Amino acid sequence: MKRTKILATYGPAVNSPETLRKLIFAGADAFRVNCSHGDGPELEAAARVIKKARLKAPYPVGMLFDISGPKLRLDRFDGSLSIKKDQELTLTTGKTDLTRMKIGVNHPAIIKSVKKNERLFIDDGNLLFDIVRVGRTSITARAINGGTLLPGKGINLPDTDIKIPTITEKDRRDIKTAVKAEADYIALSFVRSGDDIIEARKLIKRDGGRQQVIAKLEKREAIENIEEIMMLSDGVMIARGDLGVELPPEELPKLQKRIIRMANRHHKPVIVATQMLESMRYFPTCHEGRGQRRRLGRVRLCRCRHAFG
Repeated sequence: MKRTKILATYGPAVNSPETLRKLIFAGADAFRVNCSHGDGPELEAAARVIKKARLKAPYPVGMLFDISGPKLRLDRFDGSLSIKKDQELTLTTGKTDLTRMKIGVNHPAIIKSVKKNERLFIDDGNLLFDIVRVGRTSITARAINGGTLLPGKGINLPDTDIKIPTITEKDRRDIKTAVKAEADYIALSFVRSGDDIIEARKLIKRDGGRQQVIAKLEKREAIENIEEIMMLSDGVMIARGDLGVELPPEELPKLQKRIIRMANRHHKPVIVATQMLESMRYFPTCHEGRGQRRRLGRVRLCRCRHAFG
């Protein structure tokens, strides 16, 4: 019996029953529907395609609705913005004005929650900032490193207690859609405590469903409350991308193994997700783009001695 399974994400590249069947016969065990990229009708359409594809599957194929949660993001704007080290950037609840280095955010809690000297990360930690001034409708942050700022990128505030509910109004609608679409699992994003799992179960029951709840571990608070989250959920997802920003990245491998052992001990499924091969996407040879990779003891190095993978 295969114990390690493959959760494949449904998207535009695989939005036909024929393509999904190829994935099933290649080894996909379940399909994830990302609720961040769609609303009721689009999500229901995705569920219908998945149901049609799995009719003649040689084994049971699951369907997971991934509820988007309160994702903090920059405004959408045209073009991009070049950021230099020590340059100041203003985030605001108002309108974006790139000429004044001012960018809007999608939730006022970002502005209301942060304090001076806390850290702010954008685009999965590719751009790092320190908060230097806090106002009623805006904050000013100084860049720790340079880079290119793109529209709609995610925001992480690892030092901040964000005053925002875990389950948003869109999440409530998407949970109702997941129940209607007969999804097998509902993955709850940005879980912070066992109370979030209890609230999700109440919503599922209210809508007439019996879906299992998967807690996505993306926040520092989730790790602090891991025992109660593990006990109250039906399984967990280790979201390496967000956790690697919220926590020191060197802690992530050890933490990942600890959570897997805990889930195994409680006989609950555990999903390891995101950023698994990220370095290989951007550095197929090495971090400097030179030389060939080789193995040196337990650590693999390229000729210019950069560790990878």
